[in-house]
Amino acid sequence: MDTMHFLGRSTGRASVVSSPDLPAICERFRMLLILVLCCLQLGACAVDQEDNTFGEISRIETLVETLQDPDIDARTESAGNEHVSINIESGHPPAASIEAHMGQLQAQGGPSSQRELQQFRLQDEAVDTSLTTRHEPHHGSLEESTHSRRISRTLLQDSFGEADALLQFKAEIENYTDNALDGWTTGNRSTYCSWTRVICDDELHVISLNFSGLKMNGTLGPSLSKLEYLEDLDLSHNFLLSELPVEWGRLQRLQTLNVHDNSLFGGVPAEYGNMSSLRVLYIGVQGWFFNGSIPEELGLLSELEVLALGTLFNFDAKQDYYPYRSNKMRGPIPKSIANCTKLWYLDFFGNNNLSGSIPREYGQLVNLEYLSFEQNNFTGSIPSELRNLTKIKFLNLGNNALEGTFPEELASLSELEFLNVGTNFLGGSFLTVESTSWSRLEKLFIDGNEFGGFFPTAVTTMTALTKFYMFNNHFTGYLPENLGRLANLREFSFRSNLLFGDLPESLNNCTQLFLLDAADNFLTGTLNPLRNLSLLVLLDAANNNLTGTLDPLRNLSLLVLLNAANNRLTGTLDPLRNLSLLSNMNLGTSYLLLNDNDFRGPIPAELGKLPKLKFFFLHNNGLSGPIPTSLADLKSVVQINLSNNSLTGDIPPDFGVLETLEYLGLHINALTGRIPPELGRLQKMVKLILHSNNLTGSIPASLANCSSLRSIRLSNNKLTGTVTQIDFLQLRSLESFSVNGNQLVGGFPVSVYNCTDLNLLDLSSNGFSGELPDNYDQGWYSQPVLSDLRVLGLSSNKFGGSVPGWIWKLPKLQVLDLSHNSFAGVWLTNLSGLEGFSHLLASPDDRKRRCSSVNNDKIISVQVEVERSTLLGQISIEAEQIFIDAKRSRLEYLLESRTFGQQCPTVHLLTLEYVLETLISIDLSYNQLSGRLPYSLGALRGLTYLNLAHNNFSGEIPQVFEDLLRLESLDLSANYLTGKIPAVVLSWPWLGYLNLSYNFLEGEIPTVNTFSKRYPKLIPYTISSYKPGNDQLCGPPLETTCGSSATLGAPSSELLDGTFWRAFEIGTAIGVVVVIGVVIGTLRTMPCSRYWLLHTQDIARHFKQGRYGGFNEPT
Repeated sequence: MDTMHFLGRSTGRASVVSSPDLPAICERFRMLLILVLCCLQLGACAVDQEDNTFGEISRIETLVETLQDPDIDARTESAGNEHVSINIESGHPPAASIEAHMGQLQAQGGPSSQRELQQFRLQDEAVDTSLTTRHEPHHGSLEESTHSRRISRTLLQDSFGEADALLQFKAEIENYTDNALDGWTTGNRSTYCSWTRVICDDELHVISLNFSGLKMNGTLGPSLSKLEYLEDLDLSHNFLLSELPVEWGRLQRLQTLNVHDNSLFGGVPAEYGNMSSLRVLYIGVQGWFFNGSIPEELGLLSELEVLALGTLFNFDAKQDYYPYRSNKMRGPIPKSIANCTKLWYLDFFGNNNLSGSIPREYGQLVNLEYLSFEQNNFTGSIPSELRNLTKIKFLNLGNNALEGTFPEELASLSELEFLNVGTNFLGGSFLTVESTSWSRLEKLFIDGNEFGGFFPTAVTTMTALTKFYMFNNHFTGYLPENLGRLANLREFSFRSNLLFGDLPESLNNCTQLFLLDAADNFLTGTLNPLRNLSLLVLLDAANNNLTGTLDPLRNLSLLVLLNAANNRLTGTLDPLRNLSLLSNMNLGTSYLLLNDNDFRGPIPAELGKLPKLKFFFLHNNGLSGPIPTSLADLKSVVQINLSNNSLTGDIPPDFGVLETLEYLGLHINALTGRIPPELGRLQKMVKLILHSNNLTGSIPASLANCSSLRSIRLSNNKLTGTVTQIDFLQLRSLESFSVNGNQLVGGFPVSVYNCTDLNLLDLSSNGFSGELPDNYDQGWYSQPVLSDLRVLGLSSNKFGGSVPGWIWKLPKLQVLDLSHNSFAGVWLTNLSGLEGFSHLLASPDDRKRRCSSVNNDKIISVQVEVERSTLLGQISIEAEQIFIDAKRSRLEYLLESRTFGQQCPTVHLLTLEYVLETLISIDLSYNQLSGRLPYSLGALRGLTYLNLAHNNFSGEIPQVFEDLLRLESLDLSANYLTGKIPAVVLSWPWLGYLNLSYNFLEGEIPTVNTFSKRYPKLIPYTISSYKPGNDQLCGPPLETTCGSSATLGAPSSELLDGTFWRAFEIGTAIGVVVVIGVVIGTLRTMPCSRYWLLHTQDIARHFKQGRYGGFNEPT
């Protein structure tokens, strides 16, 4: 072969060159270098890829012959065909095969459907076009042949540039799996078209890169922008942390860009509007830092068919999966996207911060089949122009802030299969028309709006409907009688509306029902219309007025959730015996909630054969008999609540094997016997509530082994012994410990100081004695003891000595009751440590309280509503917890509540906040405290209840009381207070009870109208607030007129002496008793003796009313 002749043809010169000059010599040397590179490539093929040798040799020979043979086009076509065969043999299918590509996706676990074939037809059509248009044989003139030779001469140079771009991309990637890019090396860059995840066309241009699922880390640089022939780029399912490169906007031939499921940040560059061939742009899930705005330039993509800016690629409108991550793209969505008229898929789902109104121009996208705006912050109304989307199948407008009414025009969308307008602020009626064109509609979600009016009757014509959610609206009236026409209905939820009447009998025709949620309405009648729903798995009819028995449910053996709580159902639980048929199946009854009804009779032992049962609630019924020991077979149970029934017998010791049990509520029954020590095996136990029974014996020390315990409520039983045997050091998570109303003795349990999370400690109404250790001041603990304590009740015991200093340093304390003990000494003057009393909470007008009391053996249901969400919820409290004395307007309570975990679907979580909002109190009454009232009381601005009665306090009432603006009850009676009544005492706006009697106050009673107007009926403005005692007081409401010495009476000392001798003359026996009491030094008797001597006629009244305090109910 003549080299001169070869180079001459390759450069378009004449076939013979007479005298080669310097440029000609350079050109010859250049072509010689190309030949050397060809030889190197051939050698690499022989060494590295033996199976591909023949194909690569053919490709090199083709290049050489191209520079000599004028029939270049035929050679090019032959080399291209051989290249395709090489790719097939090496495991890389040609891009033109749609079926092979989808088969590969299926093998990798990806979805497959006709829609996906349509999605990827773009790239395959492009490849097919390149194979048919770029390589057609040419038989043109000499100029065409010369042009082809020039292309062949630069072919390898251009291809090596693409290899360098790939190598640069690899350098930007830090990690990847399956050794996918290990073969990408500089040494074999001439074979880059056979590299893993790379597909080239017949001209050795990279047209497709698929890096999906390689778990790649690293950043994205501009390197891939050099692949100007790139058509498909898939970087999905990796861990790339980067912005989208602006330079990729140069990829004019790019048709598919998929970056789904990475950690990209920023947004979509405006330069991507230059990708004039782009048909699929799939951003997908990135995370909160993908927070840019959507550029207007995307409206320039006239070929765009799929724009997925949301986090869920629901291309077939069948997926119910919601990703765990979301994007945060913000701002309005561009109106210019309406210019992309080829769009059939448009998704903005899950960005949360997209705002503004939905452009009416989107009605021009007549090819749309899928459109989602879900989970953003779009406002305004739903555009009626969407009626033009005649091909739409999936329309999702849920979870936004849309207002107005639902456009009736959308009822004409005959292809619609899915419609979601839930969780918005839409109002008015929904579908006032009698029928729609939605004959294909399968899923309809209108929940969480403000729709009202009657049930939309047009729904009954949608016979293809499988899911219908209309809960949390204001629909009223009856359910339609022809509801049974929805024979395909599987899920129907209409909870939290205002619907009333009976369940329609035709509901029995909906035999495919899987879920029926009718809770929180005003439904009446029986459950008989459910008798044929044998496929029903989830039934929630709680909080209605349903009556009758459970007999219609006798054959519903597939039930996994049965919630009929808070109705008026009667009868027994015998129909539930058939639920045990599932004992050996994978399915099982996970929730059995029948509380707050009127069921009678025993608990069926067969209920213990439900191995999947997690929540077992039968409280607030009339059940009787013993607790079945078979309940110990509920191996999966998490919560058991059998409280407020008439159950008898012992607590089954076998409950100690319930390893998953977290809540055990057996309170308010008639249980007897001991607390089983076996309960100490329950390592997951969080709440043990056994109060208000007849339990005897001591508290098992084994309870200390339940290290997860947060609440122990054992009050109002007949327990004996001490509590010092409990090692509270092991109960570091304990938040509340209540044993009031028992017969416990011994000293204060010092080890309780280790419970740093303790919120409530109630030892009241027992026989505890001794002094409280002042360990905090002695430095026994490196940190303040009980720093989280909010409620401390030690009343009605035999504690004595001084009040320890650590009590006045509890920073979160808000309820303190030390009444009816023998505490003595002077009240600490520095109360600055009581920070919990210093906070100003909501005033009484800011909170609503609804109380409905029942018999003493029932509960009181209390609804507390304030601005703070933590106070919302239904609260159940023992009858002795709240007592309102109509005469004195004193709120006396005992904090013993039922608290349920958040896993329960129908019972709200209860905290102590409701007590602290209702009553921030200090009760030191019936002790022997002395000295002046500390001025620092004025700093306790959040105080609502203060009772210091029956002590030995002296001096004047401090003027600083004027800062106690939230005070609702004040009792300073039976002390030695002197001086005048500060006018501020009667000006407190919320004061409902005042008692200053049995003191030595004097002067005119201040005239303030606030007190008399606040509670004109409950607490009359009477003399009893000041009398008896205080004989030097005058002015209204007393009959004594100020300024008249004749009416002022004798001095207090004379009154005391005269009264004493008059009382002595009544009977010698009374005098002897008083003298003996003084001699034996019972300090507590002194204030009471003074009270009796002053007014002997009140002795009977005193004993009749009994003791009172923040933790005691009047007897």
